[in-house]
Amino acid sequence: CPTEKTLPEEYRFNVRRWRLEPGYIKPRQLFYGFGVDIQDFLDYHQRHQLPRPPPMDQASMWHYMMDKVMDNLRTHCRFDLQHILPFTPKYDYAIALYNSHHLSVTELEDDEEEDVIRTIKERFGGPIAAQKPQWFFLLMDFTH
Repeated sequence: CPTEKTLPEEYRFNVRRWRLEPGYIKPRQLFYGFGVDIQDFLDYHQRHQLPRPPPMDQASMWHYMMDKVMDNLRTHCRFDLQHILPFTPKYDYAIALYNSHHLSVTELEDDEEEDVIRTIKERFGGPIAAQKPQWFFLLMDFTH
């Protein structure tokens, strides 16, 4: 995946061409953000003392806690972040600011984007604080 925020031409979705050219094929969708592991979500949940899950099996508990973390992070960032399953052996999940197909509509001004990135790094701490955002492919694009 590209590591710079500016996507190479072959990954840029051209909405105008898509609307006007019947043969236009959308490029594969990419997501720009940070790689995280389940443990990062659990640590965040504990560090920020988010509500404890009700009794449930472990997989359901992880999803519950990840949802609470994402809700909390969206509130603090004041931005609609997503968590996705990236195609990478390095991370379990990615927290995405942008989707390459909607970037032209959702992209923040530079200072706003810096605030969101700073907030994500501060709230997570640890290895995420040392990361730079990057582009991720979706896992499900490679499993179909």
